[in-house]
Amino acid sequence: MVPAPKISASLLSADFGYLADSIGAAEEAGVDEFHFDVMDGHFVPNLTFGPPILEAVKRHATLPIDVHMMDRSPEHLIQPLAEAGGDIITVHIEGVADVDQTIDVILETGAAPAVAIRPRTPVSSLWSVADRIRRVLVMTVEPGLGGQDFLPDTLPKISEALSMMRTAHPDNRIEIAVDGGIKSQTIGPTLEAGATTFISGSGIFSNPDGIEAAVQQLRERLASANRG
Repeated sequence: MVPAPKISASLLSADFGYLADSIGAAEEAGVDEFHFDVMDGHFVPNLTFGPPILEAVKRHATLPIDVHMMDRSPEHLIQPLAEAGGDIITVHIEGVADVDQTIDVILETGAAPAVAIRPRTPVSSLWSVADRIRRVLVMTVEPGLGGQDFLPDTLPKISEALSMMRTAHPDNRIEIAVDGGIKSQTIGPTLEAGATTFISGSGIFSNPDGIEAAVQQLRERLASANRG
């Protein structure tokens, strides 16, 4: 079955000086998982976290952790990240030389494999591995920097990804994640397009009303969109 909508808190926007407090507050607010961005400074123009920071996060987080690898040739880091606490390993189709081989590496670690696409990458690039993954991540901004504005042109890609995954998985146990500019104003349209997992960074951690209110606002918008 297509799962109930899930909210994933992206730690890229958390207060790094009080990361444990941010994790605890997000869990208390009712998020469903954490999103952990790994950037190499080559695939995207930014550097972020690695396995030691993920180990620290895992000590405080009780929820699943999705590791989003924005790297060129990420294979050598997959096992260390899985061992450090990654429950889902998401790689970019644009960043791997052999996506089937990369999925094999992820599966060998025991983590769940997922594949992401940038806004300009066609969904059709995932057809060859659609039956081997349960989650597609559709980037709704250009990857690499937090706090960007949502790109409305990505909405049709969400619907296309959902259609592809339903064809590849007759049991319909699939997830379509969206990442980038996901806030109370944009979460509804992505749900209507077919998204099931909503990754929000600044929408949660930079909300002026606080983390609890931010998550509540996202839940309310999801409920409203479902009723519509």
